[in-house]
Amino acid sequence: MTRTTYVEEARSLFWRFAERHELSFQVETDLPTMLFCEFHVQKRLRRPIILGLQNSDELNFDVGTFWSYFFPFPKVVKDFDLILDAWISGTARIVEFTRFSGQSLEIETNGHWTEVYRANGWPFRGRRKAIYSNLGNPPT
Repeated sequence: MTRTTYVEEARSLFWRFAERHELSFQVETDLPTMLFCEFHVQKRLRRPIILGLQNSDELNFDVGTFWSYFFPFPKVVKDFDLILDAWISGTARIVEFTRFSGQSLEIETNGHWTEVYRANGWPFRGRRKAIYSNLGNPPT
């Protein structure tokens, strides 16, 4: 069985994102089925992020201790691109919950925050411990 890899498509996605938002980045790993790009703090980016492709078709978005994976590539690429733009504009945030409750990536739409990804922790939510966004840290 042949496994499809999306390295070139991911590379194009990450380069377009960088160009669209005038961001510079470094390619950290460039293997046949993997790609990791590190975006340091710069004019339009208040926190470093890492964008990646691993396991041939899994897109990754990393901010601090938050790490997500979206797959399969063909089904998630459009939403992933929207999440990246939302991060830059400040309409995406990461909510960290109290002990064992993990983290949540949320997108704001029409004044309401909706969870689009949950990382780590139990299925229930604890209290909010911190909120991280590209615009800073609003009070929790």
